[in-house]
Amino acid sequence: MIHAYIIDDERLARLELRQTLAEFAHCITVIGEAANKQEAVQYLANPQHLRPDVIFLDINMPNGSGFDVLEEIDYNDKHPIRVVFVTAYDEYAVRAFTVNALDYILKPIDPDRLEQTIVRLERALASAATVKRSEQEPTAIAMTIHATGNAIQEETDIQREAPPKLTMDDVIFVIIGKNRRFVPLSELVCITASDNYSEVRLADGKRSMLLRTMNEWEEILPENVFMRIHRGTIINIAYLDPMRPIEPHGSGALIYLQEIEEPLTVSRRAYAKWKDVV
Repeated sequence: MIHAYIIDDERLARLELRQTLAEFAHCITVIGEAANKQEAVQYLANPQHLRPDVIFLDINMPNGSGFDVLEEIDYNDKHPIRVVFVTAYDEYAVRAFTVNALDYILKPIDPDRLEQTIVRLERALASAATVKRSEQEPTAIAMTIHATGNAIQEETDIQREAPPKLTMDDVIFVIIGKNRRFVPLSELVCITASDNYSEVRLADGKRSMLLRTMNEWEEILPENVFMRIHRGTIINIAYLDPMRPIEPHGSGALIYLQEIEEPLTVSRRAYAKWKDVV
């Protein structure tokens, strides 16, 4: 069971969030709430209190913001507290992710959007638990018996798991001009490399630059939907244009996506695998 703590200066906002979270009572329960920074810090900084797995944190509050709360508690220690900002303002989204926020939800709260957050939270907690077990329970033990027959040396080889795969229900945070928003993974049409950055092209024609390499994208994107067709290009195969079939081109090929006018190059290696995937 996930333990949640709510921090918001508006009583009705706390009540609304409690009621919405109650729809997910099978996996999450609210263990407490605070109406301001002082109450929140008093509870969260006390080791005698039950430590939450996640805090749902408002930003604009009297006598201290949500960011001020985080500065006074140790939320990122060996037993980290996940942070989900719940606010009526979108201009703090970039700053929210500099403090490793799990998510950023705008008021009024949409139950479907909250469900996405809970799914991400469950995945994050499960991943952390797996890493913790791998640190405590070595996966490979080599035992060397010394000449005395009494001393046993254990050599551990801890296998670190790859980053958890995203699902098509997940969202990513993008910045488009002065606008910041979350978009469903299903709206990503393609991703192209630009040094250590990548350009994400969305179904609505918008573009966003993100600090993530192609290898990092490939590690987290679902393989049954996204395909790396070139060293610098990953596509969402759901957007393949059925009216413009693949065209052989040199040792590779050219493909067309529904939301992109110009063709994209498929490398020789990717083209060889193409028939097995599409």
